[in-house]
Amino acid sequence: MPLLKKYAVYSLIGFALLQLSIVGCNPGDNQFESLAKDSTLSAETREWTKKIDEYPNNAEYYALRAEVFSNERRHKYAIADYDRAIVLNPQEVSYYYLKADALFADDQTTSALEAYEEAEDINPSDQTAVFKHAQFLYFVRQFDKSKNIFGKLLQINPSHAQGNFFYGMVQKESGDTAMAINYFQKTIALLGSDYNSSMQLANLYAIQKNDTLALQYYTNAINIDPNSDEAYYSRGLFYQKQGDNKAALEDYQKTIDINSKHYYAYYNAGNILAEEGSLERALEHFDICIGIDPEFAKGYNRIGQCYELLGKKELAQRNYERCLEIDPNFALAKEGLNRILKD
Repeated sequence: MPLLKKYAVYSLIGFALLQLSIVGCNPGDNQFESLAKDSTLSAETREWTKKIDEYPNNAEYYALRAEVFSNERRHKYAIADYDRAIVLNPQEVSYYYLKADALFADDQTTSALEAYEEAEDINPSDQTAVFKHAQFLYFVRQFDKSKNIFGKLLQINPSHAQGNFFYGMVQKESGDTAMAINYFQKTIALLGSDYNSSMQLANLYAIQKNDTLALQYYTNAINIDPNSDEAYYSRGLFYQKQGDNKAALEDYQKTIDINSKHYYAYYNAGNILAEEGSLERALEHFDICIGIDPEFAKGYNRIGQCYELLGKKELAQRNYERCLEIDPNFALAKEGLNRILKD
């Protein structure tokens, strides 16, 4: 539908609503009423509703209430309020992309895309509108379209830090590692430091076997966010692949200190301990691992292997069988169970 025609439709709807003095609605039905006395809503929402009751033609009040609804995850209410704000002020670009955000959060991706496109149509040079449109396309994995719009954004503002980061992500998804590295480095140059870019660079350099730079950027990420279990775990995995088990165990322990539910840190630490012959300590880690995720097949397989090495065949058999209940195609568990049953 052409944009001017949409505006005409919005205006007609807005006129009809305002004639009925509509100031609130429940999107779950067609009954319109003020929300000011709805005790199920937050005090902040009710306060904005009182202002809307008093000034029903104020688009900004609808948008501000919509923001509260969005923060409270009442997305359908937020969408309805942004629609009203658009009726009252159809040239305000932010109402369109904020409505699009609410639609996306409500899993209405087709409608969200339309709203992002409308925002960009209204003001093609609005950096937030262009960025949100491109970011949405990235999130729904339309990488070619996303790349084009991020490219447009960087023409408008080459120093847009988030634009550079996501352009790097699109390049990474497209398989152009060199370009991805370039844009992640540019993001860091623009911001002085950036956790997400550092992590991306560390992972890419690790894949390229550039161990010095990989370690440098993992450490940079940790320095930026010392409470990141992701960064410590990733550096621990890097150390483990390099054969530096002591450093790996230290980083896995730090990961667990930050996030006691990080079962892969327990699992990988258990693998190192098992390889070093510390089977009892390894079992402690694997037991915690499956305690966090009872459906983690790898954990049961490793427990079975440890018990088999300790000569506890009944316990080994029980854990191999549990592994195969979860994943009937788990080859190592099949092999372990066959060894146990042949003896």
